[in-house]
Amino acid sequence: MNMNSAFSGLVKIEKRSAGEVVRLGKVKFPFRPETKPDDPVVKLIEELVAQNLMMDALKMLALALPPREGVWWGCLAARDLLPPAEKTRALAAAEAWVFKPGQETKNALEPFSLEAETPDQMMCEAGFNVPLPDDKEPPAGPPHLPGLLVFSAQLHSFYAPDIPDDINRQGQLLLGRGLDIAKGGNGQIGEESGSKMGEGVG
Repeated sequence: MNMNSAFSGLVKIEKRSAGEVVRLGKVKFPFRPETKPDDPVVKLIEELVAQNLMMDALKMLALALPPREGVWWGCLAARDLLPPAEKTRALAAAEAWVFKPGQETKNALEPFSLEAETPDQMMCEAGFNVPLPDDKEPPAGPPHLPGLLVFSAQLHSFYAPDIPDDINRQGQLLLGRGLDIAKGGNGQIGEESGSKMGEGVG
């Protein structure tokens, strides 16, 4: 991954400050970042990657992305744990919500969100907790819940490989997907894109 270009053009998160996202997720780091609270969150994510703190970088990105983009990133992680071309009902429901967020697709998430133990179910819970303009009631979960669920999906994918070298490559893949989505892409790095997402989530 070319770090000079990887962190440029992240239009989906460029207006969010580091302090805003840290406060949202109540995030703590094992060191004192040089990035200031008013700096763009992109700068903090880049600093975390430079410090080899991949988990922290993925978590900050998951919290910084808009909900639809974040859930799509989580859906890609959920696909990592499934055989090629296989899709669970939960994953299909989560992706349907990403493609067309509304009450019909949101209500379809609820059954899978009640026992969210796997990444596909987690993305249903994440989408179900994203507020929509025509909601009759606000989501039950806290505002940072969707981001944390997206991060959990990344963790499941990250630790799926058994070989340390493969884990490192998987971390780079997950980060690359998330950064591509933050640029408005569909996150399918190095893959043939058969997704309805086309060039991006929105």
